[in-house]
Amino acid sequence: MKEYKITKSNCESLIFGVCCRCGGKLEPIETVDNAGDPTYWSGCLKCGCFDKGVTSKVYAIAKIMVTERRYKPYSWYQNNHKDTEEEKQYKVEQNIGGTCGFVGEILRIAEMMGEN
Repeated sequence: MKEYKITKSNCESLIFGVCCRCGGKLEPIETVDNAGDPTYWSGCLKCGCFDKGVTSKVYAIAKIMVTERRYKPYSWYQNNHKDTEEEKQYKVEQNIGGTCGFVGEILRIAEMMGEN
């Protein structure tokens, strides 16, 4: 019998929101940890990201910042004319994921200051 470091139900309880890269559904994924022990990690089967999640609001703001305002937290993920559509989408998702932490922090600071 396998002894999981993080059980499926524990993992489910830690999932918060949507995937930070693609906005997809997060779910427990059976894997092994760095020691080779069986465990569950929360992740997105759509884009392959292991993540605990962000709120839909944070994801939506980050997506607008990257796709409409051209915000790029990772300058090395710039698109070029030789990129395939898949490569372009990957770079956009990476930048959205990187922007989510920034957006979340700004919203937490605004909340501390009494802003909505």
